[in-house]
Amino acid sequence: MVDESTPLYSDLRAAEIYRQRRIAKIVALGTLTLVIVVVFGFATTANQTPSLATVTDADDATTVCGSAANEAGYIKLPNKQDDHYFYWFFESRKAPATDPLVLWLSGGPGVSSLLTLLSENGPCFVSEDLSTEINPNSWNTEANVIWLDQPTNVGYSVGSPADVDHDENDVQENIFWFLQGFMDKHPELQDRPLFLAGESYAGHYVPAAAHKIYQENNTAKKGRLNLQGIAIGNGLVNTVVQSKHGLDMVDNAYGVKLMDDETLARAKIAEKQCISLVRACQTNSSVCIEAAEFCELNVMGAYVGAGRNMMDIRQECTELDPIYCYGDMVKRITGYLNSDTVRSYLHVSGVHPAPWQAAAADVELAFAADLMKTFEQHVEELLGDSSVRVLIYHGDADLVCNWYGGLAWTRALAWPHQKEFQTVEEHVFEVDARDTGSVWTYAKRLTFLRVFNAGHMAAMDQPEVALEMINRFLRNEEL
Repeated sequence: MVDESTPLYSDLRAAEIYRQRRIAKIVALGTLTLVIVVVFGFATTANQTPSLATVTDADDATTVCGSAANEAGYIKLPNKQDDHYFYWFFESRKAPATDPLVLWLSGGPGVSSLLTLLSENGPCFVSEDLSTEINPNSWNTEANVIWLDQPTNVGYSVGSPADVDHDENDVQENIFWFLQGFMDKHPELQDRPLFLAGESYAGHYVPAAAHKIYQENNTAKKGRLNLQGIAIGNGLVNTVVQSKHGLDMVDNAYGVKLMDDETLARAKIAEKQCISLVRACQTNSSVCIEAAEFCELNVMGAYVGAGRNMMDIRQECTELDPIYCYGDMVKRITGYLNSDTVRSYLHVSGVHPAPWQAAAADVELAFAADLMKTFEQHVEELLGDSSVRVLIYHGDADLVCNWYGGLAWTRALAWPHQKEFQTVEEHVFEVDARDTGSVWTYAKRLTFLRVFNAGHMAAMDQPEVALEMINRFLRNEEL
């Protein structure tokens, strides 16, 4: 997602700051082998259909992420030159034969969903010795879940350098065809209730992919993908509305002073220009990169002096790039996924000989003009159909995609019950007799949840709360 930069560097060209920040990110993630992936990583994939690795209860749970039946493999995309999407699928711990199917998409753009699987909402976490421990709050507790590496060249997914993805048109096509291939392998999941979920930049991915599925289902009259809902956490969806609330976190529930009055005054002036550029980006793509750079430098950059984690203001962190704030965790997961045992277990070595990386800087760069586009129109389309439900949730300690902007764009959605949603009363979200959040909801169709004491990755910070949230949503219960 959008990382912070500091106005102290305003004498440098914005593009140069972007370049320096991406180099820093590559180093932070231990991805100095990026050039190897870009130049050599696809040499062994030409004209090759990857094999499927099936995992059973007999495998060592300390190595393979728990004992639930699961499957790691590749789907070759028929709409691309030579793209193979890697996924890790875990059956439900409760009732795999009847529980719904969830497709999880991490953000970035360019972040591997395996990072989320192993640090937030997947069946296991990685310990310091690179063994795994069971996550009792995994989202496959009551759902069959796919964690998908996408767009092309993210994580263990691979594709032709001549056929690079750049925007949500590419994303929605690829995800649709991935799911078609997955259903070919798993016909038992056809017509199962399907939910798309993700966080951060998946605020672009999820609405776009859901739009494609919805349109195809309407065209085919009856498709294999029984789309019933979407869930987006701390997502970047309506950039026009959200850009109006970038400075709202100056007033936060944690009493953290994020900037002085002089800095705030300058940032508010810059915010007006930011909003204007983001609005212009919607009809003139040539200004989209300028909009992203200006807003990041002059609005988000105003927070840097506070010395706080941009993804969680409860934490002190003076790094310019918030990925450094989670460096130890990323290193453990990187070590685990690049171990010979795990690579063999996932059957990726013959397809993806280069090391796994948490984030793909080349993908982030390829999507630079997509960043400030807005996708609430696809959410509105879904809400026009009474069979599709929408859940938006935000950890309230996040600066990158703050909860004020999240609630604002949700309230601004143009759908048949917009007025009713705008006037609903806020109520407490209670888990285990604790007040864990605030809810705004109408008829279980559209729900917004503010998660207390959580940052950009709500499932990491409040795992029990996030699990209760998603399970109620999947069951079509009131939050």
